Amino acid sequence: MSGERVLVVDDYDDARELYGEYLRFVGFDAITAADGEEALRCVTRGGCDIVILDLALPKFDGLAVLRQLRGAPATKTLPVIILSASVGPAVQQEALAAGANRFLTKPCGPDELVNAIREILTARASGATDSQET
Repeated sequence: MSGERVLVVDDYDDARELYGEYLRFVGFDAITAADGEEALRCVTRGGCDIVILDLALPKFDGLAVLRQLRGAPATKTLPVIILSASVGPAVQQEALAAGANRFLTKPCGPDELVNAIREILTARASGATDSQET
């Protein structure tokens, strides 16, 4: 599995670039966005196969982005992994209830993220659903 387009959304430059570069290194077509508004434009304009989404974002926070994606027919089933330092159980529960496929906490090793992406995309290709916290 390679070549799938992954959108990495994080307002922290180092995190966004680290994950984007690593995903490109392992064969994904990674694009990045620095805020919620830019993320929605990227999804609408260029499409993607999966979104890696931080919760603490300027303009629209990650939950607002997730809710907009779930509310639009074209993106309601687009896989979304929340990758956030906000680790409280209530935050995780809210993200999963809003439709996130997975919740990963920062710091998250790049291999852990790649494994989660591959699991979700494989499950999606086989028609299964995936929703869990890590």
